[in-house]
Amino acid sequence: MRCHIAHAEDRIGTNAFPQILEQLKENGELILPALVIFTSDNANFGWYSRMLSNSFPNATVIGSTSNAFLSPESIAKEGIVVMAVTSGIKVASGVLFSVSRYPARSSDSIRQAYEQIEKENTVCLEFNASPIGCEEIIMDTFREVLGEDAMPLCGCTAVDALDPDRPAAVSLNGIQYMDACVFVMIHNMNGRIALVSENIFRPTGHFLMTTDVDCDERKVYEFDHKNAAEAVASAMKIHTDELDANLFSHPLGRRVGDDMVNIGGREVFADGSISFFSKVYKQTRVALMEPDKFPERIWEETSEKVFAIVPKPSFAFIINCRSRIRYFNETGRVDAYRRQLSRSYPEFIAVSGHGEQMNYGHYSQIMVILAFE
Repeated sequence: MRCHIAHAEDRIGTNAFPQILEQLKENGELILPALVIFTSDNANFGWYSRMLSNSFPNATVIGSTSNAFLSPESIAKEGIVVMAVTSGIKVASGVLFSVSRYPARSSDSIRQAYEQIEKENTVCLEFNASPIGCEEIIMDTFREVLGEDAMPLCGCTAVDALDPDRPAAVSLNGIQYMDACVFVMIHNMNGRIALVSENIFRPTGHFLMTTDVDCDERKVYEFDHKNAAEAVASAMKIHTDELDANLFSHPLGRRVGDDMVNIGGREVFADGSISFFSKVYKQTRVALMEPDKFPERIWEETSEKVFAIVPKPSFAFIINCRSRIRYFNETGRVDAYRRQLSRSYPEFIAVSGHGEQMNYGHYSQIMVILAFE
């Protein structure tokens, strides 16, 4: 086997980790991976990071906290899930520090990793964690060093899970970070890499123009020169008091190339302004979105897009927005979603985060699939 998946659902780390090691054995011996990707609840995240790095000292070990994680076995909110890749890849990794203030100060780590790796069939996977929204700054830093044509890039914003005293975090090679971006460039020696996004939301037919915004705060004060909350509530045909509860199922959409991407709503304020999980720029035309009535059809279409690039994936890493998982839970689709992923990608793990990055852009409420031939 080229890729091994291990999954343990136990909130007590000393119970979960031995289960992980047992699943990462062949003929009674621990496998020798080149790359280990993991996600877990935040209560035990730092300890898992150190234990995985100690157990696999020759591997690059990269991870992120998550509030839900999936594998072919199940979906869980507590415990840990691990993907270990043993052959057919080369990797180079690094860390950006102080990402909420000045990630460019440590951008040499991107350049150094890029110089160590083959360029064809290579992708950059990053996890970021920060006390403030800084994904656009991180994407700008990668873009300035690499240029958008250097290699595909995707990533996930870490999310806090169960323990409020232990915030969202990421890790690389046994070290936990909380205001940083960790990344690994992965060269696939065995073939191609597919990077595909999925959006289960569609435009409602209502379009809005942002006319008063605070980009740094990711806040919109006015759409079409009207109070933001009143304008969006009117488009939804609901009272403004109901808007906060409906934000997660009605993101804004904007066109990026041939794709419609989402800007997820975060909070409605007393003055009628609305904050979002990614930046909204002034004089931007956006569409009010709503969930497609048949997401199962979209799941199948996404798999077809992946198979068109990589007909027989060896393994896949999948990034979900926590709002997607919330929607699937509320509509009773979450297990059907996991089963569909299992049919398409027999070896996969999936994380749930605050935001998704793809090709140097930051979005929300989409899914990103990274599949390896």
